[in-house]
Amino acid sequence: MFDKIKNSANKAKEKMREAVDGVDSDFIDRAKARVSESYEESSSFLKEKADQFSDSYIDSGLDGIKSFCSWCFEEHEAELKEKSSFSRNIYACKGCGKEIVKCRACVNKAKYSSSSEGEESVNLWSGNFCAVHEGTIASFERLNWQLKSIAEYGIIVDREERNYKKIATTAAYTVGGAAMIAPVALAAAPAVGGAIGTSILGYSGAAATNAGLATLGGGAVAAGGAGMAGGVAVVTAAGSALGGRYGAVVSNSYFGDIDGFEIIRIKPGKSPAIVCIDGFMTQGSKETRKVWLEKIEKLYPENEVYHVGWESKRLKDIAKTGAGLASKEGAKSTLVGFAASASKKAATKIAPLGIAFQALGLLDHPWAIAGIKAYQTGALLADMMARTEEEYVLIGHSLGARVIYSCLSTLKTKDRKFVKEVHLLGGAVNNTVSGEGEAEKKVNWSGIDGAVEGPIYNYYSDKDDVLRYLYTVGEAVKFESGSPIGRNPINVDCVVNIDVSDIVSGHTAYKPNLTDVINRSQ
Repeated sequence: MFDKIKNSANKAKEKMREAVDGVDSDFIDRAKARVSESYEESSSFLKEKADQFSDSYIDSGLDGIKSFCSWCFEEHEAELKEKSSFSRNIYACKGCGKEIVKCRACVNKAKYSSSSEGEESVNLWSGNFCAVHEGTIASFERLNWQLKSIAEYGIIVDREERNYKKIATTAAYTVGGAAMIAPVALAAAPAVGGAIGTSILGYSGAAATNAGLATLGGGAVAAGGAGMAGGVAVVTAAGSALGGRYGAVVSNSYFGDIDGFEIIRIKPGKSPAIVCIDGFMTQGSKETRKVWLEKIEKLYPENEVYHVGWESKRLKDIAKTGAGLASKEGAKSTLVGFAASASKKAATKIAPLGIAFQALGLLDHPWAIAGIKAYQTGALLADMMARTEEEYVLIGHSLGARVIYSCLSTLKTKDRKFVKEVHLLGGAVNNTVSGEGEAEKKVNWSGIDGAVEGPIYNYYSDKDDVLRYLYTVGEAVKFESGSPIGRNPINVDCVVNIDVSDIVSGHTAYKPNLTDVINRSQ
């Protein structure tokens, strides 16, 4: 039966690829026309706002103002380079030396470039508004702030000022009622790449963006590959930036794309703090927090406990699919439909730029998108942890283990180890390990202990049929393959693998048996 399911998944993948060539030219023409129309709508909106801020056209006083620069995200004065009587004056930031103009909504500095070096980093929005009003960050002032608790994450990402780009483009990218699948992981790639290229690699302008994206694997994005948006290579090269200005740029970029992201303290107590992260097959945020707390209190009665919420609606959609795995026939029926749905969506819901996103595997499918969001969530969590003085024990179930993998991958280049211990329960992430001389894998558990002071425990069960079937086909939707850690050991010295097949009868049996499962590590 499994071979038939696998064959169905492979056929679906081929249909998805064929769909790229099979989309009728009229549809593509309509999509292109809509993109052009959306651009015109955005341009009209921008002109309207520019007229409202007419004073910003005559801004000769900017050279006497100390304000924030959208290139370096620091507060500096500016030096006048070119005066204009009809548009905004062009200045140079006295901090980074980059060309800037006055933001049309405030006194901060928007990006400008009179040379090809900065063209790729300056667009319709960043060239008119500062990084706050263009939507890249929530606040210049708070980028470097430290936190007493990860529950204070809102200080870094909550927005108070208007995001004019979002206002203008909220409904812009649709064709025939089909919403465009465009995660911020891709849309924010220049901002993230620029942050890494500038802070870590020391480049500037387009060179910083390109070098940063290349470091993250984002160079493949432009070529139609998975790269950063595809999953694993989030911001793992940005370890030294975490907890500071450029780490916040990355966090802000991801925060707006993770529906329902929250970190809630569900129990006060001492350090190390316990952080619980769900995957799919859960029953809603409030109920799931209650279940976690009930078990965690027995295991860690004196410790502070947090719950990380993310993409709950999409995770529930995956859970509905997984619910069909009650029997082998149910599994076959559910998964064949699961795989086939990819080709249907490819043919019927390709929106503007949809062909490029299809090449990335970013279909309107809960598994494909949730996998990406898990990596973004892990990077965002890592930045918040790096802003505190606390130590943590991470416990993740299902796709929550993928969140933890991303978090550890991002933290492993930091000098300080923020994580004391890790417990991975029925993990929905590959168990691949790359040794020296091997081709780079998208998931690589080798060296992951660079982020952890103590042990990493991987609990797995060969009775987990949800991972046996759903994971295999779900990963195939993204043109990937691998073995989930929730059914297999991770063959690397830093991980302690614990077979709990005798007490875990299925994917949903981990939390009800959490005390017995984690006690196996003692």
